[in-house]
Amino acid sequence: MQNKHKAQALLAQMARGLLAHAQRNTKAQLGERASYVGMSDLGRAMQCMRAAVADKSTSGSGVSPEEVAEWFGDGDDQRVQSVLGRQLILQRGHWLETGISKALSANGSQFIAQLEIETTLQQGESSIPLRAHLDFTLVRGGAQPAVRILELKSTGHLPKTLNPAYEMQIYGQLGLLASCWNQPCFNLRAEDGHVLFSGLTFPELAARLFRARLPESPEQVDIEGWVLCLSMSEAKPFGPYLPDEAMHSLALRLAGDLWDNHRKYANGLIRLGDLEYAKGFHPLCDWCDHAATCPKFSSGQVDSPEGDAALRQLEELKANRKSLEQEIRAMEERICRQYARWDAAGGWLSTGKYRFKVSNMPGRTTLNRGRLQAELTSMVGGEVCERILTRSTDMGNPYERLFVGRHPQAATKTQQENNHVASGA
Repeated sequence: MQNKHKAQALLAQMARGLLAHAQRNTKAQLGERASYVGMSDLGRAMQCMRAAVADKSTSGSGVSPEEVAEWFGDGDDQRVQSVLGRQLILQRGHWLETGISKALSANGSQFIAQLEIETTLQQGESSIPLRAHLDFTLVRGGAQPAVRILELKSTGHLPKTLNPAYEMQIYGQLGLLASCWNQPCFNLRAEDGHVLFSGLTFPELAARLFRARLPESPEQVDIEGWVLCLSMSEAKPFGPYLPDEAMHSLALRLAGDLWDNHRKYANGLIRLGDLEYAKGFHPLCDWCDHAATCPKFSSGQVDSPEGDAALRQLEELKANRKSLEQEIRAMEERICRQYARWDAAGGWLSTGKYRFKVSNMPGRTTLNRGRLQAELTSMVGGEVCERILTRSTDMGNPYERLFVGRHPQAATKTQQENNHVASGA
């Protein structure tokens, strides 16, 4: 018991430390995020305006290191481990970023880490502060000048296609780089937030850092953006993305909508519930700090095409799995039957790149509880038998199971439509 308490104490220390580090790092590198619209905010707003506005009005996860200490003191280990698990996922990207930085340095690349672009967008009478924070900006001067924006994303599993929110972010970064190229909009900070350079044009910054000569116009530079998705064992790049005026305009309109909603909410003119939110079983909801008060979860009905689409996809995946399992079983049986016809004497047979054999395996050992109970009862009596069985029985942890079925009304409607078509109408 004492060792278990010590183990939980270690986990609580890790959770507190990661939270404190995240809060300090965010403040040092990104400043007060409620005071401007960032490019990652655009991706958030595109998927869920309610969450994007709520993020602007609150800081971080809403959990403080002090709360973690209180939970540990109260023995609430589940909440401590929940916070720790989330922080490990959120900060994994920063750790991988450090590794990529070392790789770029080892290659002799000229790059800027966490370049900041700061400008103000005028929309009518509104002034919208914009900032972009670029993970890595690679620079090449000379006769063939080039700039590459590299945005890193840490994922548990590499995606087949890039999340549209990430695409919006990279297009926003490219748009600001091109539109602010020869304006004093570029800043660079140290890890502790100390300003190293401020109010420079991009050619000026490149000249100071690398003595690289870049044209005064971005049109004369080969500019690309890439999103590099990283898991713990794999990497997958998406790109190239190029500066695109239409996507830049879309990003600016989205920034204006987000800032307008943020100011209205801050001044009490609207409620969060008045804003559009992600529909269906959106993956954003898994990590949203504002899901507990989301109107989507306040009723007992989902009632959305997005929800139907997700359940239909799940149904199709399960059907495909069943079909694949049947195909695998049929192929295994065919190979086993044909192996028996070769005179292999239980040895390996080679096909070239593969080898295979069929071996007789012992049957699975199982305990017949009824027979055991009968034997014990005859030896020690029923009461003693029940005590032995009770002490020897382990109960598994509770778990969740998803049940999905066709809605009766939907099934009736489908049947009516089929009958209508069959009648020749």
